[in-house]
Amino acid sequence: MIQKIKNFILSHKIISIIVLIGIIVGAYFIIKNKSNTETRYVTETVKKGNITTTVTGTGQVEASDTIDIKPKTTDDITYVGVKAGQEVKKGTLLATVDSRDAKVALENARISLAKLTKDPDKLTLLQKQNSVTESYDNGWNTTSSYITDMTSMIIDLGDLYNNDGYLGYKNISNLGSTGKTKVSLAEDSFYDAQRSVEELTKLYKTLSRSSSQAEIDNLLNKSYESSKIVANAVKNAEAAFNYTVEDLSYENNSNTTTTRTDITSWLSSSNGYVKDLLSAVNAIKEGKQALADTIAGEDELDIKSAQLSVQSKLDAYNDCFVYAPFDGIIATFTAKVGEASGSSIGTIITKQKVATISLNEVDIASVKLGQKATMTFDAVDDLSIPGTVVEMDSVGTVSSGVVTYNVKIAFDQDDERVKAGMSTNIEIITESKQNILTVSSSTVKTKNGVSYVEMFETPLANSNSSSGTVSSSLPYKQEIEIGISDDTLTEIVSGLSEGDQIILKTTAGTSSSSSSSSKSIMSGGPMGGSAMGAIR
Repeated sequence: MIQKIKNFILSHKIISIIVLIGIIVGAYFIIKNKSNTETRYVTETVKKGNITTTVTGTGQVEASDTIDIKPKTTDDITYVGVKAGQEVKKGTLLATVDSRDAKVALENARISLAKLTKDPDKLTLLQKQNSVTESYDNGWNTTSSYITDMTSMIIDLGDLYNNDGYLGYKNISNLGSTGKTKVSLAEDSFYDAQRSVEELTKLYKTLSRSSSQAEIDNLLNKSYESSKIVANAVKNAEAAFNYTVEDLSYENNSNTTTTRTDITSWLSSSNGYVKDLLSAVNAIKEGKQALADTIAGEDELDIKSAQLSVQSKLDAYNDCFVYAPFDGIIATFTAKVGEASGSSIGTIITKQKVATISLNEVDIASVKLGQKATMTFDAVDDLSIPGTVVEMDSVGTVSSGVVTYNVKIAFDQDDERVKAGMSTNIEIITESKQNILTVSSSTVKTKNGVSYVEMFETPLANSNSSSGTVSSSLPYKQEIEIGISDDTLTEIVSGLSEGDQIILKTTAGTSSSSSSSSKSIMSGGPMGGSAMGAIR
């Protein structure tokens, strides 16, 4: 074969040279045409726009709530007020059960409560009031006697501490340390008693029997405290006196016997006033409490028990009446007058409708309560109803390895043409942003987790045409931060400004010189013509 070609070339040298030249020229133009292939850039401008992202699916319409109508008591039905299909308002009386026994029990409970809470007898109330008044009078009298007697006794008790008294300076100087301590303690308590009686006397003189109960209460309490101080002073004086007369051997002195008798009398009197004043204070407290109890009536716990009994009987009576729990429609109703009330006498559904849609684990991640939705219906042409996401499963349901979550959409408006059980196409608006920077999603590229677009340092002219523009410089990568996106647009959070020019796409084209050259060859120029002629 090679030898035949060789022999042909040798026999047809001119033709072979022309063919070789044609091959060389053709190869030249093919290579040149390929080298002149150029990249053209189509751009777009960053502009502000709106982006809305949605989740879609198919659901089913149902009433938002369905409740069985159940009387809370069992007896014969005496009244029926509605029928199936009727629209009712919350609180509408649907039916009643025989309530006669419950009514009697309620009235008896109310009578029992009334007996416990009736106003007290006027005579008894007057007696209690007089008892309190008498207690205040007795307390005033006891205080008056106490001040008079203690003022005199304090003077006599003070004589013990005069220089010549048993507990005076002359005798104290002859006592040991123990005796001096006892006398000093007795003397200090004496001065305390003296001050308490003087202060009480001043307060007493500012009051009268007609003073307020609060003022007399205060006087009695101070009198009781003073009596304890005085009694303590007498007790300490007795102890100091006994030690002194024994230590100084005054036992056989006639004055000693007299003084001891006086001290014993003082001690008895002071202790007596402690008891009397305490009794006066307690008598007033007890009298007031008795009066308050009389005014209040019976024991509070008995009254509370009676009140609970009334409430229980009232609840039992109210249970005989069946009311609509909410605005709705009576779906079914089987109650008839004369029949016994069973466990259920019908059902009521809300007028408010909801649609339930099942979403996969990817879509549910972007759905939140309160988001808006739009519902359309195959059964009703050209009807679109807005809704709101009101409920969503927190735990998914697994079926054949697929996890789904139910989402309920409440109808924001009602349309009588839409019935429970109808299917609906639901579009949930998961996010919507207005007047934000946007670019075509195809312009955004991502590498190693970083998003970017391509752009030129100097914007290209006439690059928005479909054929694009050639650039003598190469584009650079501009890093950006992106936000939400839909099928066509992506939000630009940072990295670009409104009006920036970015590359939308690139195309490969042929330079004008190459095209011209190719056209020249194909149209039969001088070189092409000679070649074709030679080949022929």
